[in-house]
Amino acid sequence: MHRRHAAMAFILAAPLALAACGQQPKGESAEDFAARVNGADAATGQTARGRPQPDGPRDPSLPRVAADGRQALQQAAAYTRANLDGTADSLSIANDGTFTLVEGGRTQTGTWEWLPDGKRLRLQGVVRQPVVLVADGALYRMQNENVPFDDVTPDRTYRLTPPAE
Repeated sequence: MHRRHAAMAFILAAPLALAACGQQPKGESAEDFAARVNGADAATGQTARGRPQPDGPRDPSLPRVAADGRQALQQAAAYTRANLDGTADSLSIANDGTFTLVEGGRTQTGTWEWLPDGKRLRLQGVVRQPVVLVADGALYRMQNENVPFDDVTPDRTYRLTPPAE
């Protein structure tokens, strides 16, 4: 039992020793995390076994992920999500590389960029759910680029707002 405690003490002390020497552990890359969690490469959307990411939500009532996000994205249009309190949040992606996010009555603007797979974009400066997955007539807010494409829910779905007549 004494050896076990000594081993545990070493394991716990090793990161502290590295920090004291000025070395910080790098941690896991996004690609390693994706491969470990769901077997997918974050940049390509391919799984470690060569299978593509799922193409859409598990819930058949939600819009399918767009085959080509760049073509499906309606730029300068408003995508909205109804809240339980009767208010609505909205997200607009402009063709000049900027976005406007209205969430909980607060407006945030910034820039966005496409991720390499052409199905998702990143809202620069947004901390909570910064990745947007483009679907047919909808956008899904994702926590990061490692979330599988079928892990979408209605509470993270912004639907294309029909134009006013």
